[in-house]
Amino acid sequence: MAGGEFCTKSACGACRWLQKYGRVNAECFKLLKEMGGDFTSDLMPIQFPADLYLSINKATADDKISFLYEATKQIAELFDKNESNVTEAWDKTKLDNLLTVLDRQSTNLEACAAQTPTGMFGFRKRLSRHFRKLNKFLKKRNYSQRSWELIRKEVNHHLHRLLFLANKVPTDF
Repeated sequence: MAGGEFCTKSACGACRWLQKYGRVNAECFKLLKEMGGDFTSDLMPIQFPADLYLSINKATADDKISFLYEATKQIAELFDKNESNVTEAWDKTKLDNLLTVLDRQSTNLEACAAQTPTGMFGFRKRLSRHFRKLNKFLKKRNYSQRSWELIRKEVNHHLHRLLFLANKVPTDF
């Protein structure tokens, strides 16, 4: 196994879909960019959970798969839950397509995660807390265009880190 990472036979076998993750994630990047244009240079007042990503990078392959699922689900819910308040400046068709791709990713990752035991309760809790802060940020700022642009930039950052993480999960045994 590359990198000496532990990967259960069920996790690696069930998650051959991860070999497609990069292509699917590239579609997310494209849609995220197209739906709103260039990303803002403004800084997000909520700190990105870089330490959480550093921690999960050291976790087992099973935990990485579960984290990929949880993070993708949280991203989709962030947009889906607040879709009625999304800025008018965005291309709604691109947003709908992004949600469809995120839902497809989430479904495939859930199938992978369902077959793997995980000890990532702490990771899940910290990730959920971060996305709750993002939801509160949107609400506090009355779902303004500027707040949505910061969210879009934050999601782009998450997607990049998730791609890096997915590339660290072995897909064969």
